[in-house]
Amino acid sequence: MYLKYIRHKRLWGQLQRGTLYAVHFEPNEKGGYNEHLIYISDVYEVASGESLPLTLIYPVRTVFIDGRYRLAFGIPSRYSMLHLIDYHARDRFFMELTIALHEHEEVRIEIAEK
Repeated sequence: MYLKYIRHKRLWGQLQRGTLYAVHFEPNEKGGYNEHLIYISDVYEVASGESLPLTLIYPVRTVFIDGRYRLAFGIPSRYSMLHLIDYHARDRFFMELTIALHEHEEVRIEIAEK
């Protein structure tokens, strides 16, 4: 499973807003691929430290905080958690993600900025 998180302009403090997408790759005629983004939900990103993780590709995991699942990524000294705003999408997404992680599927997230 491959995800893409696009950060938007910073709101305030450690709270960041963005959009989470599922990425599907489709081969093209030139021997490469086309990237198709499928909207999952708008999200809030909460950083664990003073700064957000860099715009790279990270493995993901789920964390359960305050009765809700969140998507976590980054390195130990610089990681973030994403809270999905759309609760209908959140339930479906975390069910699919949990299944993928239990089946030892590699799940990665690419971080980009807008």
